Amino acid sequence: MSTLLEKLRAGEGPDFKILDLHGHVGRYAYPIPDLTAEGLLEVLDRVRVESIVCSHMQCMARDMAWGNRQVLTYMKACPGRILGYVSLFPSTATEVKEQAEHWLDEGFTGLKLHDHNGFPYDDPAYLPGYELANERALPVLFHVWGQERQFSAILRVAEQFPEMSVLLAHGGSANPDAYIETALAAPNVFIDTCVSSSRRGLVEYLVDGAGIDRVVFGSDCYFYSFTQQLGKIMGAKLDDAAK
Repeated sequence: MSTLLEKLRAGEGPDFKILDLHGHVGRYAYPIPDLTAEGLLEVLDRVRVESIVCSHMQCMARDMAWGNRQVLTYMKACPGRILGYVSLFPSTATEVKEQAEHWLDEGFTGLKLHDHNGFPYDDPAYLPGYELANERALPVLFHVWGQERQFSAILRVAEQFPEMSVLLAHGGSANPDAYIETALAAPNVFIDTCVSSSRRGLVEYLVDGAGIDRVVFGSDCYFYSFTQQLGKIMGAKLDDAAK
C-alpha cells in the first residue's frame, strides 16, 4: 500500500479532502504570475486541495472593505472551492459589527485578524465581531509570530468566546512552546502549520505537544509554496491516519 507521501509524489490525490485554512488572494510586493480565481483553482486542483479559506493581501493593514469585496469576487467565481475570511479594522465597535454582519451574511466563512494595524487582539472594538463568530460557531484566524502579547490577548478572547474556533497562524514560527501552551489552555484553540522556515521535526513537535486534533493545515499561499507546505505534512514522521 502506498503511503500518502508516495501518492503525493506520484501526483495522486489522497482518499480524503484537504482543507487549507490559511490563504491569500491579490497582489503583493513580489511577482505573482496569475492573480485570477481560475489560476488559484488550477493550483488547488494540481495539489489536490479541495477548498481554501482566503483573505486579501491588502487587508493586512490597508483597505479592509475593498479587500473584502475582492475576496467575494473570488468566492463567487469558485463557489465551495475558494472561501473567504472577513478582515476587520477596529475603528469602532459599531463599525466592526456592521462590517462583520454584512460580510458574514454574504457567505464568508469566518474572520481573519492581523495586528499590523497596531491594535491588540483584545481591543474592545473587536468584541462585536467575536460575538458574531461565537454565535455562529465560526473560525477566527489570528496572525501570530511567537510574541507573548499576541498569545495572552488571544487566550483571553478564546476563553471569553468558547464557541468560536481560534486559529493561531504560523505554528512554531517562533516560540513553538507558546503555541502549544496556548492551545492546551483552551479547548477551542488550534495551531495552523504554515511557516516557510520550519525546522525538521516541527510538525511532529506541535502534534506531540498539542495533540493531533489541535493542529490544522494552512499553506499561507501565495506567500509560501503549496508543494512545500503540503510536503512537510506528508513527509512528517506521523502515521497516515494522523496526517
